Amino acid sequence: MASESDNVVIFDTPSRDGETWSHHVLRILFSLHYKGIPYSIEGIEYPDIVSTFEPTTLEPKDDPIEPYEIPVLKFQTSTGTPEYRMSTLGIIQALEDMKPEPSLLYTSPRSVEYRSRFGPAFAPILQLVVGHVPNVLSERSAEAFAQKRKNRWGKSVEQWIAEHPTREGLAVADPLIKEFGDWLELTPGPFVNGDQPGYADFTFASFLAFAKAIGRTDVFETVLGMHPAVERLYDAVRLTQLENVRCQGLFEIRE
Repeated sequence: MASESDNVVIFDTPSRDGETWSHHVLRILFSLHYKGIPYSIEGIEYPDIVSTFEPTTLEPKDDPIEPYEIPVLKFQTSTGTPEYRMSTLGIIQALEDMKPEPSLLYTSPRSVEYRSRFGPAFAPILQLVVGHVPNVLSERSAEAFAQKRKNRWGKSVEQWIAEHPTREGLAVADPLIKEFGDWLELTPGPFVNGDQPGYADFTFASFLAFAKAIGRTDVFETVLGMHPAVERLYDAVRLTQLENVRCQGLFEIRE
């Protein structure tokens, strides 16, 4: 007999140790746990992503390099047929439809401002981490990841790392993260929307968890220390995930 968690499946490309590392996947797992939606995870090796989803009803992106990407959400409709979602908005809407409360507050004014105003602030952080992803993947996935990044960037991951030195990247991020911290302090409560967590908070926490999962603890610690409100937000998200066994190791308890 199928369990309740079989009704909602998240497809992930795990590390060679079976752990979730992608910030794209982590923010969805944080959201599922917060909303209390049972789910299961199905692992896919990186080179098998296209062949897994091409035969399904999932609409590919208009992207010849990566027509399909992780995460993908699969769930059972009321008629019992499987439905797939890959876009951020599509996944969030499906989760909100499954369980409206607590809301992920994706369309709140503060959440919209967060995305439009501070999205670029995290690019320098991600650039310092993404080149190291092959270090945690299986050999097959690492090779495929590196090749797709080379197709995307026009350079190897080794060259990418060399062109994105840590000190310079953090120096670029520092004033942007400080501005983000000042903005957080404009409302009471540790979260983007005040006292209630939402997808914006899980997105921010996923960036830091990504750095930690890939082994860039230096980036993780430095960004966390750039502004007190940033650390408060991270710790507040951690408290929403205390029983999330899938992501437990990614949150460092800070006294």
